[in-house]
Amino acid sequence: MSVRSTTVSRDGGPPPCTPAADHGRPATPTWFLICAVMCVCLCAAAGVGAIAVVERRAHAVSAISRQTMAGTQASWDIHRHLAEAAAAEASTFLGISTTPGAAPYEDFAAAMRAANEAMVRAGATTDPGSGGLACPGQEPPVTVRPTPASSATATATAGAGAGAGGGPGKGGSGGGGARSAALATLVCLTPVYTRYVGEARANDRMGMSVGGAYLRMANSLMNDHLLPASATLARSHTEDQALAFRRATRAGDVAGLAVVALLALAALAAAQVLGVLWTRRWLNPGLLAATLLVTVGIIWPQAALATERAKLANAWSGGYDVQAMLARVRHLALRAEGDVLYWRIAQGGEIVFDADFDQAAAQLACAARGREPGTTPLNEPRALNEPSGAGAASAAVEGLPGPHEAATRDPNLVRWCGPATARPLDPGIVELVDTARQAGATAIDAPVGDSTPRATGRFMELDRALTKADGVAEARFGTEVAGAGDALRGVAVGAGALFLLAAVLAAAGLAPRIREYG
Repeated sequence: MSVRSTTVSRDGGPPPCTPAADHGRPATPTWFLICAVMCVCLCAAAGVGAIAVVERRAHAVSAISRQTMAGTQASWDIHRHLAEAAAAEASTFLGISTTPGAAPYEDFAAAMRAANEAMVRAGATTDPGSGGLACPGQEPPVTVRPTPASSATATATAGAGAGAGGGPGKGGSGGGGARSAALATLVCLTPVYTRYVGEARANDRMGMSVGGAYLRMANSLMNDHLLPASATLARSHTEDQALAFRRATRAGDVAGLAVVALLALAALAAAQVLGVLWTRRWLNPGLLAATLLVTVGIIWPQAALATERAKLANAWSGGYDVQAMLARVRHLALRAEGDVLYWRIAQGGEIVFDADFDQAAAQLACAARGREPGTTPLNEPRALNEPSGAGAASAAVEGLPGPHEAATRDPNLVRWCGPATARPLDPGIVELVDTARQAGATAIDAPVGDSTPRATGRFMELDRALTKADGVAEARFGTEVAGAGDALRGVAVGAGALFLLAAVLAAAGLAPRIREYG
């Protein structure tokens, strides 16, 4: 007669579980061990991932506010102050006071000091070996009463200027090489520009007409070398800023963290289901607590990262984009103002200032409206230099504007602009842009009376409005970036602790089930 043994639990009830039959499948304790290992590993991985992702994003946000934006702002300031210096020098040369009560050339000196300070903030350094400015050359080739210089020096400097104007990312050195070349050009040629201005002043005080030639030579150096180098520097820093924004907002980190956390949650849920099936116990406090912690650990970082992305998006669209647009409008306005002043210094003899004003005025009007300049004779000065009759005739044949038509007959210039690429500036600023443009066109077309001082005054009003708007945009940018950093504060430590605690609770919840089969 066979005897069947029966196992009872300690309380006399049925057994807590029925071990799986050994038919090549893992026994129940092995399954519990596998579940415990998977839950602990996935929770730990989610915790480490949360710490890594949030810390990386926090560092990226910090870099945006402290490093990349500082460099970008410095490059904008270089361009702005150099252009201000050129306009201030021309105004003083013509006897037009830009700042009431200021000493002669004080505005020029202040602008050059600000430009030099901005160069230092942008990364310009001195040579420790000599204590002088690190500069590969002395000055570029000139055509108007050149200062003696060796051909090797002139060629090297011209090469540096050409490299700076090539744009970031070109050549073997990439954006860093373009930035270095641009800084070298700025550091090298700024003293040369200042010396040309000094020669212009000295000759003007002695009543010699060559003073105007020296001033035009300085302006040529500014427009052909210094301003293009500062524009290249700005493009390089803008690329860094865009890269920093991409690093701080990329979705790959968020998706990866979510996948690992959801896998941990699924493993915990599966462990609870299998525990019910194998042990016939409906509640495992350790696994339940771990599941709740993982759920919170999923929601909290995802919400914080979503807030950070939204804040940075607002900082980009409402702050950085606006500042970049204002900087571009300011640069074009200063160039247009300089064209008016240097055209007056040349007494209308240099038609290049006339043509350049038309181009700058067209670009200025379109930029203020968030649109790219269209393809018209305003961007191709060929028709602008013709006599009025021939220019008007050719424009009529081609259906395009004649000389200064966009500045005098079409105040909005809308039909000469390309497609919209950004939001337009405040209507008040757009109105000031049109007023300054029209005043500049009048000063060139009909240079009588006080037309030039009036045009300078209009451009100064525009500059003050742009400065005020830039301050508002800068404040918004700083607020939004600070908000993005605040959204991530404490998340890395908190989420990591939640996931790691969940791993401990999962192990604690499954350990008794494993021991029951020991």
